[in-house]
Amino acid sequence: MTREQPLTWIDSETGLEWQFESPGRMNWHEAQEYAASLALDGKEDWRLPTLKELESLLDRFKYRPVMRQDIPFYDTLTYWSATTFGPDKQNAWVVMFDGAYVLSYYKTNRYQIRCVRGKRI
Repeated sequence: MTREQPLTWIDSETGLEWQFESPGRMNWHEAQEYAASLALDGKEDWRLPTLKELESLLDRFKYRPVMRQDIPFYDTLTYWSATTFGPDKQNAWVVMFDGAYVLSYYKTNRYQIRCVRGKRI
């Protein structure tokens, strides 16, 4: 018997509930639509994480931060945040988990997404 992968994971550090598996790459607008329509594990209040919430997955105690080791969906890909880049509304913030780069890119670019629910941090 194979063990099924969970649908969600609750971060004990923040209390946020995360979508376990990323649905893949999409542009920022597609990601917003996907999150708004997501029904997962009987819950429908999913959203894209804020920049601060995405950064909470980083291990800031490392010289070159990466995703925290306790994260069960650990990877090194780049993820969209819901946070628009202040001066340029055509851009939004991403977190590159390979080295913890935080940059803004055009919302038309395609990056990974992972939805979250819970009280914003």
